[in-house]
Amino acid sequence: PMASADATPPPQEPQMKRRNRPGTRAANLFQWENQLIRDMEGTFAVQQHIQQTIRRNSSDVEGILKLPEGQDEAVWQYEHLRQFTSELNVLCVLLDPVCTQESCPKMKATDEWLFLCAAHKQPKECCAIDYTVHTLDGTAALLNSH
Repeated sequence: PMASADATPPPQEPQMKRRNRPGTRAANLFQWENQLIRDMEGTFAVQQHIQQTIRRNSSDVEGILKLPEGQDEAVWQYEHLRQFTSELNVLCVLLDPVCTQESCPKMKATDEWLFLCAAHKQPKECCAIDYTVHTLDGTAALLNSH
């Protein structure tokens, strides 16, 4: 049977907004129900699933890395590289007060191995924290450009 033009469409479930509002206390962040990856939509579904899995149990490395059924393996690996780079940025911020230009003036593995920073037109010496920031910035730019 044909529906009339004035028929009311069936009610739809309200879409859950998965946002942390400004001013939300740390203990209350990400307090929404977990969602299955197959129910996630949009270009950030894989990234959101990875972050959700990390928040659920950050010590479950196997669970975090496990490829969900039906997901493209290359996209899965790519999104993990982006997440890893993001996590390293957090570590870099934590190192900043400890690893300063004065305390770590060069990026060295040993006294014989000095790393030159490739973020400049000509590779050059940078203090360790700048080398780390430059490398992470370059990595993020490369990963986010595709």
